[in-house]
Amino acid sequence: MTIPIDHQRRRNMILERAFVLFADEGYGGVTYQKIANRCDISRTGIYKYFQNKEEIFTYAVKLATGNLNTMVEKILDRKEWTPLEKIIRILHLTVRLLEDNRVFLTVVLDYVLTQKQNGKNVKRKVRRHTFGMKFLLSRLLREATVVGELSVRNVDIAASHLYGILESYVLNLTVTEILDTKDCIELIDQYLENMKY
Repeated sequence: MTIPIDHQRRRNMILERAFVLFADEGYGGVTYQKIANRCDISRTGIYKYFQNKEEIFTYAVKLATGNLNTMVEKILDRKEWTPLEKIIRILHLTVRLLEDNRVFLTVVLDYVLTQKQNGKNVKRKVRRHTFGMKFLLSRLLREATVVGELSVRNVDIAASHLYGILESYVLNLTVTEILDTKDCIELIDQYLENMKY
């Protein structure tokens, strides 16, 4: 008698184990064979789920960032919180999750640099992944301005500034290690405080 395979479960297992492998060895150090070995599945078995290492990495990133998206949605659903409270909670949450996932960020940076060295256009890919957060911040800043919590002349520029703080924090976590979580949160809070009426 054959035991049925739960393909979604196996797919998630491959992604989770591959993610740990990417974190351990960096994007460039991982081969398709290493992923197969880590998963105790043949290379051909993994091909049933993913075409190549890059596809595995892309889906592993989506799996890892899904948690942030779920938490952000919960914040957005809270009707009792004002737009400014939502901005603060989302940014504080993001900073803390970035800190908790420092190794993951290093792997993503390694991936982006590897792709760039191989002549791939990373600008469009990075922009696609950052657009959602910038759009959300613009929307919430606009709402906070409409209800009188903030005075923002250009919400898109303000959203870019806030996103820039997050980007500099990612650089800090992966390279310089100068700014700590508390300092980053204070920087965000001060920027928002300066936009109040």
